[in-house]
Amino acid sequence: MITRAVKYILSLSLIIALLGSSTISMAEIKPATRQIPRQGPLTEREMEWAKTAWSYFQNNVNPETGLAGAQPNYSPFTMWDLGAHMGAILSANELGLIDDKEFDSRIRKIISWLNVMELFRGDLPNQFYSADNGAMVDWSNQPGALGWSALDLGRLLTWLRIIKERHPEYAEQIDRSLMRWNWTKLLDRTGTMFGASYYQRDENNLIHYAEGRLGYEEYAARGFGLWGADTTAASKIHPYSTVTVYGVPIPFDARDPENEHAPNFVVTENFVLDGIEHNWDLPENRNTNVYKHTDPMQAKFSWAVYKAQEGRFLNTGILTAKTEDAVDQAPYFVYDTILGHGIPYATLSHEGKAMPELACLNTKAALGLWVLFKSDYTDLLAEVASTMFEPGKGFYVGRYEKTGKINRAITMNGNGVIMEILLYKVQGKLLKYSNKKSYWDKFFENNSLPSKALPPWKYQPYITIHKYDP
Repeated sequence: MITRAVKYILSLSLIIALLGSSTISMAEIKPATRQIPRQGPLTEREMEWAKTAWSYFQNNVNPETGLAGAQPNYSPFTMWDLGAHMGAILSANELGLIDDKEFDSRIRKIISWLNVMELFRGDLPNQFYSADNGAMVDWSNQPGALGWSALDLGRLLTWLRIIKERHPEYAEQIDRSLMRWNWTKLLDRTGTMFGASYYQRDENNLIHYAEGRLGYEEYAARGFGLWGADTTAASKIHPYSTVTVYGVPIPFDARDPENEHAPNFVVTENFVLDGIEHNWDLPENRNTNVYKHTDPMQAKFSWAVYKAQEGRFLNTGILTAKTEDAVDQAPYFVYDTILGHGIPYATLSHEGKAMPELACLNTKAALGLWVLFKSDYTDLLAEVASTMFEPGKGFYVGRYEKTGKINRAITMNGNGVIMEILLYKVQGKLLKYSNKKSYWDKFFENNSLPSKALPPWKYQPYITIHKYDP
């Protein structure tokens, strides 16, 4: 009789054998014909995935601050990372990995910090903070005020709303933390989102730039929309175009990438997050049917992003699940795209340099496609991706396409996203409404306008792209 352990070893041996080659021939895999999400309780094996992903947060949270760095032994983190951290805590509680007392301890520390954190120029969260002490830093963990990212804040806003709706006991403090922000710097009256950075680290020249392109822009805009913001311009999908590869029209932002802050790369992560968190629904929509989407164009684009990667495998044998992420060698971060600068499956540095040797099968992208698109292909993706982890430390970013070697970077965001993915399998759409009015709602019923011009949004200013703001 073959025991479960032996079966696992045989399965793992097969996967390792497959990984030894740069390509895999799987003629029996049939193309997916429609989007079917995976729903239902986690299997014993999937619970092990959740425990593996959660181990990152068991090991890397500073017990004094309640914060965690973006990677082990790397204390800086972004607001995007913080959203992933909050998502992981909620998922761990809902999946039974931590009890309510531990959930409260972990989430309360973060929310308390959000109410006292130093803001860039007193306006908005800085691009980086240190998990060591909660202070503003640069990417090298040195004290530094850099500016802000509207895309990162959009993801954080989504998770603050999810936590607030699921746990109204934290609603007031979440609301108060957001009332500290100067929203006039983030959105103008056309509904365009703006990030900002010092030009060449010159503190006399702060440059505002319209942030985001097709995919990321709409995803981040959902976060703002959950708080009543008018994101008309940011939520528009036009102008866009497509490049057809293996019979699949891949959508991309047709605007000229006039500055490095807005590359029009097409990757997987934003479409996966939009699916599992928002169900590709419009903000404030109460729909919970995972087969129905009130933003059908984003659902359509997400399907195309999946099919383009399935198509590459079926035509070349190369397992494909691409997104931007960390790598364990210089330049330590790449955009591993489905479409980059018009080139299918390009792997690019932040400066746009081609780095095909760093192309990866990405773990969070593979499992994200697995949960949203049930198919023969995503079954195979999950078989491979689920083996790429360090016991007791978390999932690796992935493995390199050309050599099959593991990309040994481990990130908070990657493991947080995997926790979300598994919670989505159990519960479906993660944003669920309580229909309870909070401090925020009651405050703005009076149409009040605080000193930093919070909502109502009709008071938003005009902001000029590349505006110098000394």
